[in-house]
Amino acid sequence: MSRFSQARLNREAEYFTNEAKRSDAAALDGQRAATDQSSDEYSRSVAAKCAQIAKDNAADYRDIAAALRDGEIPDCLDLS
Repeated sequence: MSRFSQARLNREAEYFTNEAKRSDAAALDGQRAATDQSSDEYSRSVAAKCAQIAKDNAADYRDIAAALRDGEIPDCLDLS
């Protein structure tokens, strides 16, 4: 059992849900840049990599939010 209230965990979960949304937006922007034919190949490849990182981050943030809503605190998180 967590030493934090479920209300606190839910607030933290909402924060990570919002971060996931921001990361989704960043991934979409990166995907657009990765397909922009007016950019050089290097810039497109960097944008594609950044888009993938943002997409991965969004998934991680959603996993953290789900765990918090379930009353768990992931090992990667310090709420002190």
